[in-house]
Amino acid sequence: MSSFSPEPPLSIIIAVVGGKQSLFQCLSALYVQAAEVEAELIVPFDSLTTDVLQLAENFPNVRFVESDTAGSLARQSPELSRHCHYDRRRAVGLASANGAVIAMTEDHAIPASDWCKQILLAHEEIKDAGVIGGAIENKVDRPLNWAWYYSDFGRYGSPLGPQNAEYVSDVNVSYKREAIMSVKDLWETAFHETTVHWALGGNGDALILDPRLVVFQNRRSSSIGSALRERVEWGRAFAETRVGTIGKLSRWMFALGCSFLPFVLYSRAIKHMIRHERSFWFVLRISPALLLLLVFWSLGEATGYLNFPRSTDRSSIPSLDTSIPNSL
Repeated sequence: MSSFSPEPPLSIIIAVVGGKQSLFQCLSALYVQAAEVEAELIVPFDSLTTDVLQLAENFPNVRFVESDTAGSLARQSPELSRHCHYDRRRAVGLASANGAVIAMTEDHAIPASDWCKQILLAHEEIKDAGVIGGAIENKVDRPLNWAWYYSDFGRYGSPLGPQNAEYVSDVNVSYKREAIMSVKDLWETAFHETTVHWALGGNGDALILDPRLVVFQNRRSSSIGSALRERVEWGRAFAETRVGTIGKLSRWMFALGCSFLPFVLYSRAIKHMIRHERSFWFVLRISPALLLLLVFWSLGEATGYLNFPRSTDRSSIPSLDTSIPNSL
């Protein structure tokens, strides 16, 4: 792969979520296969994630794209959740991509060995699909990792047949360039998958889930305490983006609705476990951790609705759809 081809067939944006160690594992899985298809690899970073630059020596053909979104967002509103920065980084990565097809994943994901080839093949075969996503599997067999998985990605687990989809995850998604650039006004500040995907669907671009595109969640070992803190932060970030376009009464109604949210989300997770043919003992084994994660997500979401910083300019906080977390 030549360094930074001006018009590569494929650009891959890797969102930094887990940090340097997770990114190293993701890049190790991607680097050779990206070279085989002459793809460019892009890692957006900011002042919160400068440690990832230490990997530049290991992966010389990766483009590390700097952004000042962390600093500017902190100046706007220091109260905003740290997790709000991830969507800003994705937007910076998209703006930097040169490929005819643009794919996104995150550092917690380990793409299958043929992921790059399958993305290009899928877009060649499915001409009318502006968005093609794929399967997301869990790589670490322990109860907390399975609970993490079913709190986020159950709907994308195998078996997964080729299908038109309402939801596609930004952990395993690819776009034809003309499609994603046609809605650039929606992601210039921050990328929110549901807002962007629904707009593309409304424009006539088909959203497809293709089982040939596979990534594996490979979260590092972590304590239940840190997992619960993460769920609170993600729930709060979800609420912070949603409240940009709703009034005070709606915020209170959403906050009250969070009382029932763990039960709704748990029932959806059970539905996916049944589809995946999980045993009763599997469900029993992971349910305590799963329920805790869902309860803490709901607490974080309620906190985001009730404690949204009044000083923040709402026009700077992009809106999100009004459904409950779309990854379930």
